[in-house]
Amino acid sequence: MNWSNRHSLFAGLGLIVLVNAIALAGVAWNRSEQADSRLQVSERELSHSYPYWRQDNSGIALHLIHRWPNSKPNDYSYDSLRQLSPEQMRALGFKVPSELNDESVRRYRRQLDRDGLLVLEFNGPLYQQQLQKAAEQLEKSRADLAAVPDNKQLIESHKLARETLQREQTSASRLFVIDAGSDMASLRTRYPDRQRYAIVQGRFDAWAWHDDGRWQIGGSAQVPVSESINLPHRWHAVFAKLPRRPDTPGFPHFGGDRLLNAELAFGQRLEPWVVEFSAGQSETQP
Repeated sequence: MNWSNRHSLFAGLGLIVLVNAIALAGVAWNRSEQADSRLQVSERELSHSYPYWRQDNSGIALHLIHRWPNSKPNDYSYDSLRQLSPEQMRALGFKVPSELNDESVRRYRRQLDRDGLLVLEFNGPLYQQQLQKAAEQLEKSRADLAAVPDNKQLIESHKLARETLQREQTSASRLFVIDAGSDMASLRTRYPDRQRYAIVQGRFDAWAWHDDGRWQIGGSAQVPVSESINLPHRWHAVFAKLPRRPDTPGFPHFGGDRLLNAELAFGQRLEPWVVEFSAGQSETQP
């Protein structure tokens, strides 16, 4: 090996060490002071990101399952991407046109993605609204079916309404995106309960679509920090023995398939980490 190759090798190793040091410093700073918020979640909000104990990776990554207001559990349809209002996009720094036409919409959609903040609400009023809507829909379907008991379409609608309520009560995520903004202090003033509201970093982009022949604009957001949450090694043995959620024929659950309870802390960089982890219990369907 000549000098040039050795030099390249040392430079590469030095770069790896530097990158790892920066990453570790970021983690340390994120956890250096009292957590900004803490949430007590279950498999309904926290699931493993990929099959664990892969031969090429002994780590366990978890991901946070969140929903948007008025969305159905695990709704990934086009409509579900229309998440943010023009007012919210303007508050995030996007230039929102006062008049909508082909040219103004084109300029709006060409704006670059932006970073900002999202507020997550856990097991709060938004979740209670979802429960109420599901219960009301079930009551309506029951009344409709009682009036025409042999109608196959009404029978199927009633079955779907009953299953939707069961999912909301036992397996759908209770974690909702409730607000967005760019100022941490103002968001925390609006949502002071740190056991119910977590503020996280978001990535925002502009959307536009036609609705009944008219342009509509808004935006969508992603939560990068929710995609991969490392489970510390001291809980790997607990994870390996987690009980599985019992299968119910014809009734697919949402969330993770392993019953768990976890406490997540969100630090100075608004990134979550696991501070408590244990086995959970199955929630009984009503």
